Amino acid sequence: MVVLSKIVTRIDGARFLSWLAHILLAVGAATVTVAYYRIHGPALHALLFLGLLWFLLSWRGRARSHRVDADAMPASRSLPPLKSTTSLLSAVFLLYTLIAILSAGSVGFNAASLDRLENFSYFLGGVFLIPFLVAVRPRADWFWFAIAATALLSGLFAFWEMQALAPDYRLATGLEYRAGGSKGKAIPFGDIATLAAVLSVLAACVFFPTRRRLAWLFGLAALGGVYASLASGTRGAWIFFPTALVVIGLYLLQQYPIYRRGILLGILGLAVAGGIALMQSESIQERFASALSEARDYVPGEEVGIGNSLGERFEMWRAAWMAFRERPVLGIGVGQLNDYFQRMADQGSISSAIAEFDQGAGHTHAHNDYLHALATRGLLGLASLLLLYLAPLAVFVRAAFRAQEHTTRGLGYAGILVILGYLQFSLTDSILLMRITAGFFVLLCAWLLALNPSPTPSP
Repeated sequence: MVVLSKIVTRIDGARFLSWLAHILLAVGAATVTVAYYRIHGPALHALLFLGLLWFLLSWRGRARSHRVDADAMPASRSLPPLKSTTSLLSAVFLLYTLIAILSAGSVGFNAASLDRLENFSYFLGGVFLIPFLVAVRPRADWFWFAIAATALLSGLFAFWEMQALAPDYRLATGLEYRAGGSKGKAIPFGDIATLAAVLSVLAACVFFPTRRRLAWLFGLAALGGVYASLASGTRGAWIFFPTALVVIGLYLLQQYPIYRRGILLGILGLAVAGGIALMQSESIQERFASALSEARDYVPGEEVGIGNSLGERFEMWRAAWMAFRERPVLGIGVGQLNDYFQRMADQGSISSAIAEFDQGAGHTHAHNDYLHALATRGLLGLASLLLLYLAPLAVFVRAAFRAQEHTTRGLGYAGILVILGYLQFSLTDSILLMRITAGFFVLLCAWLLALNPSPTPSP
């Protein structure tokens, strides 16, 4: 016991906390699609707990003249004051959560609202995670390697699914199998794989001038992410590839202005070649053809045909707009959209397919974050959602265009890709209502905000 006590007293608390945060960040990001329940979830929850613990200790430390409790950190290391940008970003996450709580309270905190509020706990955790990571000052390399691992592992898992599970699924159902990762959800799996793939491409561009071997590894990881995205059949994720190509092109133009013409021709050629290559795939052709057919078959207010997923989305968007018009300020309440769909279907105002989904359980969200926010949290909810996206985006844009060093600039562009990706993914699904994609957003956003020089506290 005496020996153990001496070892503990010699541990640098701040350094230990920093390494623990790095490990939890990397493991949590890398395993999000391949070990969601066993590894990612516990790692993310532990990280959020560390953020809360740090916040409580730092608040206690500032209350005692900025002295840190000796049991938590060395007395010689004081906690830096939070910079205004960090406090503002934490406030944005807090506002997003509080409006959801206010909306749930407007319907009396019933069982459905309390169940849905659980999904907002990640954003409440982000309130504490952002200043914690700013204080920890994580190393940028860990972010890039974790993202590459996310893309590569997603590709390997998707390959295993397509080889081991797809044949039996086709034989049993006659339908094409869609890779869904360890959680078995194709859409969030495809969204995350797509985002990890384009971030890996950006990493390859960032590392290529100085560490070319690593750049090729990032490129390999990107191919894994692209494969996972295609295997998921997530059409809403595929539309992000052109956006990502433009953003990465802007990075290259800013980094190598003297090669502007070559970069522009390269981007154009890559876009054309990629489009041609994608359209050679029969499964992708079928996905796009089915989307066109489903859109043509949809008639507002009439019954949606069996298997017309796009038609169901259109009908849910129409119903969500109806709900918003009934209560425009705070919406009909968090967690109440499923009951609203059921009532409207019973009245014949919307297609019965919306209420009969999932063996009669019905759809629980609008498959669009913006319309879902309007329907359940009203104009206040939509404003808080836009603020959640646009406030970090402003920080990342500022970093991308003001940074003098290419690695720092790359982190700014990584943040831009994350926000733009989620902005687009939110158009076709309610991804911030899914635990996997909501937690991943909070993790990446807080991590990149901490890596960005803007919110870093002064020593």
